[in-house]
Amino acid sequence: MKKLILSSLVTIMIVHTGNAQIFQVDTLQYKGASNKYINIVIMGDGYMEAEQNHFIADATYLSNYLFAQSPWSNYMNYFNVFAIKVISAESGTKHPNSSGDCASASPSVPVSNPSTYLGCSFDSYGIHRLVVPTNTSNLVNVLATNIPNYDQVLVIANSPYYGASGGSFATSTVNEFSNEITSHEIGHSFANLADEYYAGDIYASEKPNMTQQTNADLVKWKNWMGHSGVGIYQHCCGGSSALWYKPHTSCKMEALGNAFCSVCKEAIIEKIHSFVNPVVSYTPTESSINSTSQFIDFKLTKLMRPSPNTLNIIWKLNGVAVLSNLDSIQIDQSTLPDGIHTLSATVVDTSTLLRVNNHATMHFSTITWNISKSSTGVQLKSAGNKITCSIFPNPSSDRLNISIELGKKSKVAIQLISIEGNFIEQVANETLVDKNFMKTIDIGHLANGVYALVFKLGDFIHTQTFVKQ
Repeated sequence: MKKLILSSLVTIMIVHTGNAQIFQVDTLQYKGASNKYINIVIMGDGYMEAEQNHFIADATYLSNYLFAQSPWSNYMNYFNVFAIKVISAESGTKHPNSSGDCASASPSVPVSNPSTYLGCSFDSYGIHRLVVPTNTSNLVNVLATNIPNYDQVLVIANSPYYGASGGSFATSTVNEFSNEITSHEIGHSFANLADEYYAGDIYASEKPNMTQQTNADLVKWKNWMGHSGVGIYQHCCGGSSALWYKPHTSCKMEALGNAFCSVCKEAIIEKIHSFVNPVVSYTPTESSINSTSQFIDFKLTKLMRPSPNTLNIIWKLNGVAVLSNLDSIQIDQSTLPDGIHTLSATVVDTSTLLRVNNHATMHFSTITWNISKSSTGVQLKSAGNKITCSIFPNPSSDRLNISIELGKKSKVAIQLISIEGNFIEQVANETLVDKNFMKTIDIGHLANGVYALVFKLGDFIHTQTFVKQ
């Protein structure tokens, strides 16, 4: 949802338009333009106008708490954080006392029915501690009016009693455990993680950290097996729990106070990678440059860098690597023969928190410049394109899914070849693809073994292998 919004480095007021409700927005963390970075929006419910300073203190503490723990701390530079001062008529959070387990709450939660803007309420879906914003129309309208390009929403319900929920809008109260609760709930909302305690049959499904696969060679977290306590652990208790397995026994997705396990950290990072291009800006950006100078400078002027920095930069001239892990390169045009030359800078995250097969071919960003050298000088054309490419499942026995996301319209051609390099078939040959391309191909007729897909995306070519089994 990368749309232009009004934001600044200080508290801002958004201009009133139409009948939509406008609230004041505070900027808690600003790393860059909202259409390039991931935007977390924190909203309060049950905070009256006189309590807004209290809400900002709660929101600031929550943001600081979240980004103090891995992997959020490692990727803090990828995020903006905004707080919307939603004003409720009355203070508190609803508790209708309608769930069968209300009596088990300790301490007990008094019955209450305050008039709040987002309608946060205990006892949602028959579970006392499940606090959910019930007035979703108000919530969506506030977002659309104030920060339409949000990526993740956190709702703080103004109650001192224990309660929270995941789903589309991660929600928690201001209980003493609230920040830990939110860290857990955002695992659901942001990265589609499952609970690692058994929450019930209705919530059981294949997710990054939940599976029915028991084969260590096939389980989705196979690359982490035997490391950092990762294994295949049976769920308990009740229902169909014996059919489901988790990767760890002490992850934050199971119990508050734990760190995220390696599998969950990886899922969060992969979601971050799917949102943004780490190359924020580069030079030159002109579509055409005439230059008679001997040296031409190229630079990635701003990058989103993890902490510690794990970005790997490879510069290639005419497909040959000439420099690595520097933000800039200088090309001596006197060494270039007349003709067309291609310079590219490819950025890949090499974090040890990731053990994804072929990760460098799944999430990478590349900038390319086409240099036309002639006796009259050098003409330069530049183009930036974020390319995210994945094939799954891998290995596969019958069908293979191909997914490509492009930062701009590009030609897409895909060839299937043998591991020896022999052409088998043309998988796709699209003249122009607008940002997203998906295709499922039948590989059931192939003999078992290793194959490759050769992708030509505009002027960029890369190869990705898969296993037919």
